[in-house]
Amino acid sequence: MQSITTIQSLINYIKNNSSWSAATVQNVVTSLGYNPKDQRLESFRELSGNLADCSKHGADGGFSGFCYHSETIAFFIHNRRDIIKNMELLAQELGEDIIKMVQGFGVFRHTTPPSAGDVGKALWDTGKVQENLTELYNVFSWYCLEEIAHTWYRYLEDNPAYYAELSA
Repeated sequence: MQSITTIQSLINYIKNNSSWSAATVQNVVTSLGYNPKDQRLESFRELSGNLADCSKHGADGGFSGFCYHSETIAFFIHNRRDIIKNMELLAQELGEDIIKMVQGFGVFRHTTPPSAGDVGKALWDTGKVQENLTELYNVFSWYCLEEIAHTWYRYLEDNPAYYAELSA
């Protein structure tokens, strides 16, 4: 088993075991309130627990740095290229159009999904942030957080004794 006991080694693991860039993974960690240079086991355990919770329950449960629109919009704009790249990869894997995939996200299950035009504008219009697209920017940031959390959680599931040790 690869020894992962620091925030930086967690970032490296996710980068090496997903299609996310190191910068985006680090931005998720930083947005959650952790310093990648923090060597304390307590901080690592807390981050690990937050990522596991996010993977199990979804980002809409409320995670520091991903709650307020000002945070999620800024996060999406800053990480737009990598988020779109990863969404395109997932859509391709599913054999689906990226617009249809976004419209089918679970967050929209109890509401009217956004129009294809709005999804397209939110994804590819790099001009001024549009207030009417805030919900989509939010969802794209949550998508990134959840996918990165899923990568870490798969590691924990593959190493149940280590997961139990971290959770104790």
